Amino acid sequence: MVLNFALASWQMVELEMEIKMNWILHIDMNSFFASVEQQYNPALRGKAIGVGGKPGTRSVIVAPSREAKRLGVRVGMNGREAFKHCPQLIIVPPVYERYQAISQHIFQILEQFSPAVEPFSIDEGFIEIDTSLEQAINIARTIKTKFHNQLGPVLTASIGIARNKRLAKLASESQKPDGLVALLNNAEEKTVAKLRREGVTAWTQVELFTQTQVEELCGIGPRLGRRLRAAGIQTLADLTQQSLDTLRTLVFPYEKELHLIGQGIDLARVVPYWRQKAEQSIGHQYTLPHDVPVRELRPILFRLSEKVGNRLRKRGFVGQSIQIYLRRTNAPSWGSTLQTSYRIESDRDIECYAWKLISSACQRGDKLTLETLVRMPSVTVSVLTPKIQAPVRLPFDANSSNLTMAINKIRARFGETSVQSGWSVGVKMHNLLDGRSRRLLCG
Repeated sequence: MVLNFALASWQMVELEMEIKMNWILHIDMNSFFASVEQQYNPALRGKAIGVGGKPGTRSVIVAPSREAKRLGVRVGMNGREAFKHCPQLIIVPPVYERYQAISQHIFQILEQFSPAVEPFSIDEGFIEIDTSLEQAINIARTIKTKFHNQLGPVLTASIGIARNKRLAKLASESQKPDGLVALLNNAEEKTVAKLRREGVTAWTQVELFTQTQVEELCGIGPRLGRRLRAAGIQTLADLTQQSLDTLRTLVFPYEKELHLIGQGIDLARVVPYWRQKAEQSIGHQYTLPHDVPVRELRPILFRLSEKVGNRLRKRGFVGQSIQIYLRRTNAPSWGSTLQTSYRIESDRDIECYAWKLISSACQRGDKLTLETLVRMPSVTVSVLTPKIQAPVRLPFDANSSNLTMAINKIRARFGETSVQSGWSVGVKMHNLLDGRSRRLLCG
């Protein structure tokens, strides 16, 4: 999918216009990981820091501080590139447990104002509020105050207020850091003028669309952005002028979604976590510090399998399908899937199936050999079933279920890495849960 928010159906547009819409707030923490580190260590405040990004490795800058951003450091830069922009950059190792704890606190604060809170990533989310615009603005200000008092002065948020999720996110991203922006319909010019007199940053849709490049809208990636620019569509205001037929010739099959975007319509509703569908798959991937031949992958597969198995058991699932995916640097990637009648949950079973797929492909010469260099391996378990509904059948070891239960208890008490396979000892990975993709970055 190119767009992050799903379109229910084209016929729902008229219904969307008739329903009384609540106000949506999008809360986006500013330079979250870097700000957490600066809050935790006052010596880092006011300095250009980058979380992650060790020079000489593939590790990238996960989060630059505001000071580093002003000097040209961006998310995704490797350490060497970041130092070219900012020689005084301070590299700080990530502490993901700290970020996750702060994230939980953030969403606990948000849930004080509405039960309709949807996490969008570890550091941003949506709130739907059935109230007046004035009260929505007051709530946004109160949220900022609570963040300041409970999380610390360094941790700030940009908040956008609009009638739908996409516009609320666009509003919050238009003023960083520490912004508060209301984005209203074009017919609400008088309200916008009134808010501005009261010191609130406010825009009509046409005003903000005129100054917003198409790639800045959530859901329009670089590839789709290039296609639109090639057709002369530079800003969201340009997109607004395009007919459905014109867009169909340019961006099929995404013309309906983009036409709605141009009209400022988003049919996606705020879905609280307690209403969201159960996970369909659980997986982890890991970008290696350097290319590794397939024959040396097994310790890494064990560690990935431990992470997948740990999440699988925490959520009370067993699976029936294993997917392995190997990304290469300068060659086509390789992937394979194995469906089994067994219900699997243990780390060992996951790894055994993953390695079986790889070794079988190497024996067949299926675009893979033991010398094939791999940049990023990924292991995923799918076809999930609640364990209580599907007794586990053991594919490899009749004692593995009891062993898995014992390991779970130890890890629950002493931490995830307290018990590891001998294969995976020394393989270090960090979780970066961002809500949209579950990535593993080399720490």
